[in-house]
Amino acid sequence: MKVYGLFGINENAINDFIENHIKTFTIINALNLETVKNLKEGDLVFITSTLREDLRNGTEGILGRVINVSLVPQMINGFEEKEIIAGRVQLEMLGFAKCVKYESIHVEITFRMY
Repeated sequence: MKVYGLFGINENAINDFIENHIKTFTIINALNLETVKNLKEGDLVFITSTLREDLRNGTEGILGRVINVSLVPQMINGFEEKEIIAGRVQLEMLGFAKCVKYESIHVEITFRMY
């Protein structure tokens, strides 16, 4: 099965997703933001804490279905205040998955229900 992929996601956020089965992820990483721009309600997404460049056959993750997706402005306060675009993706957990093959923003996976 070929699905979208979100990589390098915080492990605490993934654990919260596993525990509650629904979670809204805020995405600011440029590579993941490209994926978010392509998502629509109902799309399937493979989520893993593994960085995209470290993805290999057998990398484990979670499979979720998009409930809601949006791009929103977000303020960053630091030395200088600036505004960036963030992606918000609300997902429903479907189960656990393993990467079989990776290409661009898509991941081919094997899947098992929880």
